[in-house]
Amino acid sequence: MYSLVYRSEANTLFSLPEIYKMLSIARDYNAEHNITGCLLYHNDQFLQLLEGEEEEVNVLYEKIKSDSRHHGVMTICEDTATNRVFSEWSMAFHDYGLNGSSAKLKLKQIDDFFEKSSAYVNPTMVVLPFFTNVREILFAK
Repeated sequence: MYSLVYRSEANTLFSLPEIYKMLSIARDYNAEHNITGCLLYHNDQFLQLLEGEEEEVNVLYEKIKSDSRHHGVMTICEDTATNRVFSEWSMAFHDYGLNGSSAKLKLKQIDDFFEKSSAYVNPTMVVLPFFTNVREILFAK
């Protein structure tokens, strides 16, 4: 199992309805290619963890990097592991922008999200960088 985490910034013309449409297409693609993961969007920032066979993840990542709807794609980390962190989700998604700016609420949502993953039971080398970046994006000034 191969995992990859990246960040990017949405272009200003990439609207929330377009993001939801992209997400629907991505879920179908990921299910067909046995890719799971998680996508976070907040303040025009994307953070994504992809999991699957290395070749499948890399083919998808090349498409992602060339997508004109975002820029500044930066690989955070990559690793191989025996288990998936988000094994049940073809693409989990949460738009934290819809939930106000309460720090307490954001922390609760992060904890809930983390508990729904297998990160507690089967931690991998991508878990800490992923959730560190989640907190960084959510609490950036």
